[in-house]
Amino acid sequence: MHMYDYKLLEAFTAVVENKGFERASLVLHLTQSAVSQRVRQLEEAVGQILLVRSNPPVPTDAGKNIISHFKKVELLEVELDNSLLHKEVSGFTTVSVSLNADSLCTWFLDAVEKAVKKNRILLKLYVDDQDETHRMMKDGEVSACISTRDKPFQSCSCSLIGTMSYKMFCSPEIYEKHFKNGFDINTLKEVPVIIYNEKDTLHKQMFTNAFKTQPSDFPYMHIPDVNKYKDAIANSFGIGMMTVMQCREFLDNGTLRDAFYPHTVQTPLYWHRWNITSLSLDALTNSILKKNMLI
Repeated sequence: MHMYDYKLLEAFTAVVENKGFERASLVLHLTQSAVSQRVRQLEEAVGQILLVRSNPPVPTDAGKNIISHFKKVELLEVELDNSLLHKEVSGFTTVSVSLNADSLCTWFLDAVEKAVKKNRILLKLYVDDQDETHRMMKDGEVSACISTRDKPFQSCSCSLIGTMSYKMFCSPEIYEKHFKNGFDINTLKEVPVIIYNEKDTLHKQMFTNAFKTQPSDFPYMHIPDVNKYKDAIANSFGIGMMTVMQCREFLDNGTLRDAFYPHTVQTPLYWHRWNITSLSLDALTNSILKKNMLI
């Protein structure tokens, strides 16, 4: 059987995306046995194991290449179908993008709004740390990503979007108690640092800027929600890194203070996308690169 029998590729991708054979069978409206058989047939066709049968199943490197190929073909086929139909009855095209939470909550949706509406794009967004989003691109799980990585992957392009500026913010109460007369590394023993999640390294970059070293020990907490993160800082749970764009209003009205003034962390962001001819990807790319972000 030819290795590019797309029913087999579809079944394999569904198992990975739905984290198991049972859920994949429901999505594909097939029996679990039929899905399992298609995955075995695909592995026999390519002559190697594509799926580690763990819980959930995990694709091998070869399996990730299969998924990447299938998603590219799927995107192109949807756009071809749409172009062959009358404009009024054309369907939507799904484009998967991984991006950081700060971009999503500040500029991203505004940047792509016109492109999404005009080109009938259905966004499938995956949120992760800006230093991690490119891993989904590498594994073929998304067709585009926003990342701090400045080098393109094979068969992909990479363009600078702009730079996001981050500062260490705190409430007026914490500022008056700990930072009014300046700060040093010992201050970190007295006030918790709020971190988005275990992948977040922005605070470490700020420590390097402010202290030229990393503190060996300091109290910290994880709050993996952008809005609740800001609320926690405003309510004096601790200090935390946020974008200047997100907090400019709160600085102006005195709700937040710049704890580590004048230190700033500048984070360049890059747009990665597949190098395929796709009206949807082209539209998103043009909108994002026109943002010319310096924030």
